[in-house]
Amino acid sequence: MPFFITQAEKAETGERPKIDDDWRAFLDTVPAMVWLSDAQGRLLYVNEAWRTTTGLDLKTFHLVDVWTLVFPEDRERLRQASAGFNGEAASFEFRLRQANGTFRWTHERVKPWLHADGRLLGYMGSAIDVHTHKEHERRLAIIALRQTSLTHFSRLAMVQTSVEEVNREALRLFCEHLSLPGGLLFLQEEEAGPLRLAATHDLDPTSEPPLFAAGTPTGVTLDYPEDAAAFPVPEEWLAKHGWDVGVAVPVDPQAPHVGWIVGLRSEEGGPSTGMLHYAHDLAGILAITHARHRTQAKLREGEERALVVQKMEAVGLLAGGVAHDFNNLLTAIRCFAELLREDVTAPDQRMRIDDILHASSRATHLVRQLLAFSRQEMPQAEALDLNTLLDNLRGFIRSLLSEHVRIEIKPGEHPAWCQADGKLLEQVIFNLCLNARDVMPTDGVLTLSVSSGPDGPDGARRVRLSVADTGAGIPMEARGRLFQPFFSTKARGRGTGLGLATSLGIVRSFGGDLTYESTLGQGTVFFIDLPEIADPLAEYLETPAEPGERSRARIMLVEDDELVRSVTRMLAESCGHEVTSFGGSLEALAWATETRLAEIDLLVADIVMPEMNGHELSLRLREIKPTLKLLFMSGYVDDVSALRAMSQPGVFFLSKPFSSEEFTTKLAAALEAKA
Repeated sequence: MPFFITQAEKAETGERPKIDDDWRAFLDTVPAMVWLSDAQGRLLYVNEAWRTTTGLDLKTFHLVDVWTLVFPEDRERLRQASAGFNGEAASFEFRLRQANGTFRWTHERVKPWLHADGRLLGYMGSAIDVHTHKEHERRLAIIALRQTSLTHFSRLAMVQTSVEEVNREALRLFCEHLSLPGGLLFLQEEEAGPLRLAATHDLDPTSEPPLFAAGTPTGVTLDYPEDAAAFPVPEEWLAKHGWDVGVAVPVDPQAPHVGWIVGLRSEEGGPSTGMLHYAHDLAGILAITHARHRTQAKLREGEERALVVQKMEAVGLLAGGVAHDFNNLLTAIRCFAELLREDVTAPDQRMRIDDILHASSRATHLVRQLLAFSRQEMPQAEALDLNTLLDNLRGFIRSLLSEHVRIEIKPGEHPAWCQADGKLLEQVIFNLCLNARDVMPTDGVLTLSVSSGPDGPDGARRVRLSVADTGAGIPMEARGRLFQPFFSTKARGRGTGLGLATSLGIVRSFGGDLTYESTLGQGTVFFIDLPEIADPLAEYLETPAEPGERSRARIMLVEDDELVRSVTRMLAESCGHEVTSFGGSLEALAWATETRLAEIDLLVADIVMPEMNGHELSLRLREIKPTLKLLFMSGYVDDVSALRAMSQPGVFFLSKPFSSEEFTTKLAAALEAKA
């Protein structure tokens, strides 16, 4: 029995024991909470520290049962712990009720109160308030849990996980750690694009998703309904689905347009400061993840573009490898067919020969396209009439189009002369026609017309070739990027995005411009505007050539392809010239050094030949005869020095494959040129 209790027998009846005043005064000075209860757990005495800490007074709560002061969730744990109480002092931690109805953590040490004969009279104990310490531990545990959560999310975001999975996990962690029953994630899928709903958490799958409230002006955390006007989810949607309170955290506080994490709840109670810190950290990781994803996407896009370029380079190398021999064959086919056509009078036979010529023209265009990709074809600017150019292309353009597309050719009232490479200009026209065909999948009309164009920036007059379709028109979002390399409005795999960019470069290389006008639902028209030049035929029409003005010339022909050598010799001789032909440069050089080269007026040579190319041969021959005139032929030129030589005045070049008319015209020009 405690020596400070003098009437222990009264304690057996449940009455409060009598404690000496001196001891009572002493116990009231002890900072720890001291108490005494009977064997049934009814409090018989508490000191001043106990009354002050709990706010309870035994005068008000007479014979209070200690179990009613224990937090309900701690009672069972405390009963189990006290069941093994063997009479020695023991320590317990539980939450003790306060006068205001709250509970605070208490660390208590308890010992049995025994009678002299060993009977249990009750319990005595002392306790200290450890609530602040326990709360600190709890906060540290929460912080550790949140750090673990952030670490887990960071690892998830770094591995090869789908963006959708990262979005869902971020929203789940956000709602879980902020104790929010529902959530939404809005993200910007494309740079400079609108915000879209990327994920939801515990929302009714049958409810329609909310639209992001466009124009949210702030980048700070928003509470709803206090900041209802700026909350990024429409108030009507929230009210309809029973959400009264929410919190919105920007994915990137410096750029709110990137996205928002939105948490929803149906009762009051906003997140604490610690919760918001966690939410911002989580959002920051999500922002970094999406920035990394966009960077990787751009890298992949760049790699895909690089692959396209590599493919085109491979095509160019392939074209360069076969172009020389292939163009030799086309030259022979075309020229022999034209010579044969002159000797044939039967209409049906002429039609078959025309088919051969048409097929060779199509093959010529394909080869030139391949060479244009590898940039191994030398531009040959010449005087062109756009009306004649369109008329010559009519049949070939018809073959490019689908049967449901009707073609209309509208030539100008007057000749439209310009200075350009006809083959490259054909490539531009073909590309525009193919684009027009692709935007008219069911039916439509393709119209090609020639007219006077608007004056150029320098005031010079221009001629215009227009290519118009009746398709759906160009989307507004695509118009600013239409001529950018690798940009295409076609479906993936249907185009490289280089057609218009290449066409613009070709037209501008001849001092012109490529523009367009488009109306949604009505169609698009592209305009090729080129500087107008004077009619080159006017001088010849005004001053007719005198009979016998052209004299018989002696020509040295050097061509390693037997078919091309044979047909070009026939064409030159049909013009009345004397031709000495050789199958190689070394053979021709040996003949020239052993005979009088002075009798030769013109060297007609293929550039690409084994042992010594045509350009090297011309340099050696001009050492013997500096005034020797030169006409080069080739379907493939990769020698820089040869390209440089052909760009000099007085040197003529004829690209293979060529027609008999093109050869005789170029031959006459080379012979008539001044040495």
